[in-house]
Amino acid sequence: MVLCLFLLGMSLLACSKRQSVFSPAQAPLHFNELATIAEQLETQPELALDNLNALKAKVGTENVSLLDRNELALREIQAKYKNRCLSATDPDLAPVVGFYDSLAAKYPDNPNLHFLRANAYYYKGVQCAFANDDMEAFRHYLKALEVMLQRNDWPEITNAQRFTALSYTRLSELLYRYGLANAAFETCREAMSYYVADSDLAAMHRFEAAIYQSQRQYDKALACYQEAEKLVPIGDEPLQLVLGAKFFDLQQYDSAAPHLVEAFRAGDRFARVDAAAKLAEIYRDKGMADEELAYTRFYVENSMLETRLASRKMEMEFRYEDFKHSESASEQTREDNRTVLVVLALLLCALLFMAYIIVRNRKRISHIESKITTIEQKHEQENADKDSELEQMAQQLNDTREQLLANRPGFDEAWKTFCGSDIVMKIRHSVEGKDIMIKNVGVYPKLKLKEMDYIELVREANRCFPDFSSRFLKDFPDLNVADLRHSCLALLGLNDAEIAVLEGISYSGTNRRSKKILTSIGQGGNLEQALLSYLNKVY
Repeated sequence: MVLCLFLLGMSLLACSKRQSVFSPAQAPLHFNELATIAEQLETQPELALDNLNALKAKVGTENVSLLDRNELALREIQAKYKNRCLSATDPDLAPVVGFYDSLAAKYPDNPNLHFLRANAYYYKGVQCAFANDDMEAFRHYLKALEVMLQRNDWPEITNAQRFTALSYTRLSELLYRYGLANAAFETCREAMSYYVADSDLAAMHRFEAAIYQSQRQYDKALACYQEAEKLVPIGDEPLQLVLGAKFFDLQQYDSAAPHLVEAFRAGDRFARVDAAAKLAEIYRDKGMADEELAYTRFYVENSMLETRLASRKMEMEFRYEDFKHSESASEQTREDNRTVLVVLALLLCALLFMAYIIVRNRKRISHIESKITTIEQKHEQENADKDSELEQMAQQLNDTREQLLANRPGFDEAWKTFCGSDIVMKIRHSVEGKDIMIKNVGVYPKLKLKEMDYIELVREANRCFPDFSSRFLKDFPDLNVADLRHSCLALLGLNDAEIAVLEGISYSGTNRRSKKILTSIGQGGNLEQALLSYLNKVY
């Protein structure tokens, strides 16, 4: 009985030592200074940076513990970020992340260690974002959030709740940037469930409104802005796109234009694209060709940017979905762990009873040691299998992408799809049955195409013939966007008289443009055949 009590006491002592790894008596040489700096970073970042530099000078070349040295490196990046002086020459946090990962398995229940580990992942993500590596930033933010969600409570960590909210916020911002609106909504609302301060909640309401704006749900965006104004008023500056869109829908273009111009000047990428499309149509209606062309070019260029971001968007969506599934599984695991703890408590009593037998029976001890070795090998094998499975999944994803690229439709199928599209049928139907001659092109002013029809036609050409517009303008640098539109109309088999009516210009102007395009392509004769020959050769 005495021996059993002794073994139980030793077990409790070992557990207490594992928990005390971050106590002043156990490790860091400057524990008190670092703890003070960590508190100052939340309220006085400038003072924290000054104290951190003073501590680095004080430490110098002393034999500082690894715990101290890594926390010092983490706090330095954190302080520079909060003081807006982070640079590309600052030390990489990857070794710090690796250090905390190595300790995490040994001290699974130490909240201070795991909060530092989450911070290391978060600020490594900040460094990746600073280097414009969005995918690596997204991965590190996900990892920081995963560490935070592994515990239900953080009793000794003051800012753990807000840190979790910040991790969700960074994820939401990246998801929004790549057009994953539903996932951005999810993470935005998760962040709001952790925030407490009115200023934080107001910022998230405004961010939610920006997501609604990108989906053109202007009434919902307006409601979110109003909720934010109730918490922290900042005026109607972020409302410019909403106000401009509402005036635009009412065809009050003179009232809409100033708001849309301001939204284009100060808005995010989605707001600028939306504002540019509406401004192009307003200036086309006003006959201001230069302004119309400038906004149309911006709209087309950003439409092509979305195509270039497609692969990153797919990867980010895959990682987020994988994170959600793993988080659901971890919730079930935590529930199972509670049951396991009860079972383990009962098993502990049984083990104490068996301790006396183990002392007398060395064979039994040898057998148990063999069992432990087998379990460790099994765990190592399981980890290796999981790594192999992840590699296979990544390879399958790459194979799928390559297969999709290899199976891209040929010219005939693409041409058939283009000819059967709604916008092509609409344009052809508008001139069908009308005997439009050279001398009567001015008789059909109502047939002039709208700006959105041009945009839809070019977009359809890009969809059927990937990167058509950018490749066409690159191959023929003497041509401009107006020539690109003219070429898309010529592809429909329309003659110059019909194109002149659709473009709303004179026949002679249309004829000169056709000759200009034929000259740039390096062919004479029929423009439609020259363009078809170009497409057939390129695609």
